[in-house]
Amino acid sequence: MAKKIGINRSEKRANMNKGTFTGVGLGPGDPELITLKGFRALQAADIIFYPVSAESEGQYHSFSANILDQLQVYKPCEPLLFPMKGKGTQKFYDEAFLRIKQEYENGKNVVLVSEGDLFFYSTFGYIFKLAKEAKIPCRLIPGIPAFIAASALGNQPLAEKTTGLEVIAKPESFDAVSKALKHQSTIVIMKMSVLKGWHSFLKTTGRPFLYTERVGTGNEFFTDNAEELEFRKIPYFALLIIYPENAN
Repeated sequence: MAKKIGINRSEKRANMNKGTFTGVGLGPGDPELITLKGFRALQAADIIFYPVSAESEGQYHSFSANILDQLQVYKPCEPLLFPMKGKGTQKFYDEAFLRIKQEYENGKNVVLVSEGDLFFYSTFGYIFKLAKEAKIPCRLIPGIPAFIAASALGNQPLAEKTTGLEVIAKPESFDAVSKALKHQSTIVIMKMSVLKGWHSFLKTTGRPFLYTERVGTGNEFFTDNAEELEFRKIPYFALLIIYPENAN
């Protein structure tokens, strides 16, 4: 007798009781730079989770919350704490995922948002791994990363013809950046605030560049003049694009 293959009724009922889990990239800061697909996912959500990071003296900051406020999506929103540095970060990922899983198993349409893109230096990647381990399906809606938005400010292509593109996050030293500059590629440097002295370094290279911070927000700033960086404090949400020598 042929064996029946498929999901039994109890399993089917259990799956029907589950909700959905969606990751949405919000883009770099300008609320109009979210994708239409991402905005529709927010509108269809039962609950939206957004990341917050700890700052000094018990204060918390959320870049994503600022974007959500401007989008005016009138849905329940709840913060999830993800410290940007320090020990024991896995504990926070685990706790955040358990909260997401709880709502998912209660049949809710759950959305977790992230500024920029979901898989480009984003906390979302850690939660996604936990969802995969728990066999929770996740729909992914990508967003515009900050360096793509920044390139539009510079009116200069990031890559064309045979020009390559290299991304460096938290460079260890200016020597490491200089080594990357030996290639005729465009270099994008993320989280550049770990090094001090960018003004002097950029004057030394003589390469065309674009410095940007808080792209897409009301506090956006950008320049291609190294002198403007001499006394400027470089924030966390700053990035640098260094173009090849032959860039127009």
